[in-house]
Amino acid sequence: MYSISPIKDDFYFLQYDGKRWPTGANTWLIKDSDGLILIDAGLNSEASFGGLTAGIEEIGHRISDIHTILLTHGHTDHIAGVNAILEHTSPRIYLSQNCIAEATDPAMQERNILPPEVRAIVPALRDYDVLENFQQTCGEWRLNTNELSPIEDGAELRIGRYLLETIETPGHNVGLMVFHEPTLKLMLTTDLFRSSGPGSALPWYSTNSGGVARYFESLDRIKDIDITIAYPSHGAPIEDFRAALELTRTVLVERDGKILHELGSGGKRCAELDAELFSERLLAYCPWYSTVTHAHLARLQAQGAVRQEGDLFVLN
Repeated sequence: MYSISPIKDDFYFLQYDGKRWPTGANTWLIKDSDGLILIDAGLNSEASFGGLTAGIEEIGHRISDIHTILLTHGHTDHIAGVNAILEHTSPRIYLSQNCIAEATDPAMQERNILPPEVRAIVPALRDYDVLENFQQTCGEWRLNTNELSPIEDGAELRIGRYLLETIETPGHNVGLMVFHEPTLKLMLTTDLFRSSGPGSALPWYSTNSGGVARYFESLDRIKDIDITIAYPSHGAPIEDFRAALELTRTVLVERDGKILHELGSGGKRCAELDAELFSERLLAYCPWYSTVTHAHLARLQAQGAVRQEGDLFVLN
């Protein structure tokens, strides 16, 4: 499930080999004099926790050596594994201030993943139970506000012998953090970029995760940083940082273009536009991708290019 490789002799990358949802997020381990710092925790499942345990043992440590966890954002495939870890140790846990409410309130996460305004225009999703899906695929998770310490945008975190600069990059998630290590010219891009490797895709996003406009702004925030290698949360390391950034930007632009092209032949419902943006297979196991279509429609409406008439979207 995990393969572990050294970034440096005290900094490790654990890559998850899943290619479709539910895919546990990649994680990172940093050694210091007190034990281990873990960045992201993956799924709360026997297989995921077993892979994490095996990776940690491979570098000569135990789960109980984890004294600190940094979470890049509040989605279940990144935070659910904390619950399994808490059965063995009591680490300090850090998360973006803007993610804490979502991470500690499953009902809020459900509303963010599938907002009421999307349920209202996609009949098949009106009674869809997102929480049940996530609990079955990612495992149960429960975090309390008093267990989490906030990370602010622009913070400099001294982690072992490394300095991680935090940059908040909403789009995929309202509080998504990427971590930049300037000496290594390395960035943990987490779920900001299109993932690498077979089956690669752009991460999910919605209007209340930042929306399309904030996604573009986030890409602009990091585009001029000198990066030699980037590590995403899904897939293999990225050696061409700028190409990955521009590919992500291109996908966003193309989705706007596809919607406008489809609306050129007449009004369409959101579900009809879903079928033009995403494969039937993706929509079968991630039906909440309608929120991505809705995010683009909201952007195009704000720009005055599109208007909504009942459950139809038409060109202005």
